[in-house]
Amino acid sequence: MIQTDLYSFSYKKGTLVPFCKRCGNEKFWKDGKSCEHRQLYRCTKCGFRFVWISDLPNRRFFSNVISFATDIYVSLGVGLRTLARKMLQYFGVKVSHEAIRKWVLQDKAESFVDNNLDNAQTWHCDETYIKVKGRGVWLWIVYCKETRQVLSWHISKTHLLKDAITVLRTAKQKVGKRPEKIVSDGLWQYETAIKKVMGWHWKEQKARYVKDSGIGKNAYIERVNKEIKRRTKWFGSFQSLKGAESFFKLFFSIFNKRTALARNTG
Repeated sequence: MIQTDLYSFSYKKGTLVPFCKRCGNEKFWKDGKSCEHRQLYRCTKCGFRFVWISDLPNRRFFSNVISFATDIYVSLGVGLRTLARKMLQYFGVKVSHEAIRKWVLQDKAESFVDNNLDNAQTWHCDETYIKVKGRGVWLWIVYCKETRQVLSWHISKTHLLKDAITVLRTAKQKVGKRPEKIVSDGLWQYETAIKKVMGWHWKEQKARYVKDSGIGKNAYIERVNKEIKRRTKWFGSFQSLKGAESFFKLFFSIFNKRTALARNTG
């Protein structure tokens, strides 16, 4: 009964009216207008005040508009102000660049990873350098060759063994099993972290740890790093660690969804 899209309305005395978006109640009264001259309603049951044009509580825009804006910002090389202008130009949606920035920061969705990870046998590990407030931090990534998914990622101010352990442990928890092969660029932290996370006898079970450069066998994850560099060069530096984490949470979620769709349709 709760309103979920533009067409979720009920008929009351021959008039098309919305449900309360918090409790689904059909009884409410008109309660003034917003600063954009849009009709406001107040529920008689819970007292919730809302504008009927959105399917999200306390929001002026529909969820598909928010998803589209955050998807374009995260995946393409376009700035917030440019994106706001293009949305007004092509779709007639007037939204400020600050609103889009808050949408990215406030996104609560979990990072998407394909549930079909039975074939996740070869993992590629690497780390890349990004900037937060002009200072360098490290983005650690574990990528699967077979599923073409980013299994886990981790942002740290340090370049230590504990960071390699964190990203590998997260990947193991998501997949639910150990891989048959792990490829990295030869950073010493990975070899020690693999022994601690996968077990000291992991190599004895016909598993392999391969050290290779990004030109050779580890080129798969270097392509992901190249895509990250392409996207982040537009703004140079993140303004906060929280902003970087929110950005990459959406970035890898969209990246995994697209590769999963391409794999399933291909």
